[in-house]
Amino acid sequence: MNQLVSELEKILSAVPRKMETVTDFEDKPLPSKWSKKEILGHLCDSGNVNHQRFVDIIASTDVVTLKGYNQDFFVEIHDYQHSFSVEDIIHLWISVNKQITALLVNVSEEQWKLDCRVDAQTVQTLEWLVKDYIDHMNHHLAQILAGC
Repeated sequence: MNQLVSELEKILSAVPRKMETVTDFEDKPLPSKWSKKEILGHLCDSGNVNHQRFVDIIASTDVVTLKGYNQDFFVEIHDYQHSFSVEDIIHLWISVNKQITALLVNVSEEQWKLDCRVDAQTVQTLEWLVKDYIDHMNHHLAQILAGC
């Protein structure tokens, strides 16, 4: 099994317990800034988008060109701040990442090396993209868990 899968599994094992200690999930530092609840919702969106990217790369016979997405719009349209409880978003985040983990466990050594185009000029591997996804997740989890 790839070390990135193990890293994702460790995150899924440890972080939910740490989130139980967060008391300011719904506080917005500024009206224009995301609350910790919205940051976690963003991680759900990121998980969904990246899961589809991973599947597309594995399924394609050509180099896949990744499309960006409007992160602020996704958070706004899902209305994580008002439409979901913190517990619901935590469960969604866990479920999305369990689905990603289940996918990645089945990725062969050759598939980890599949290329994708991240912008007009840059080509990276699936392994690079998964690492980037985990790094992005860890960055935002550190924001959520700050002070815990």
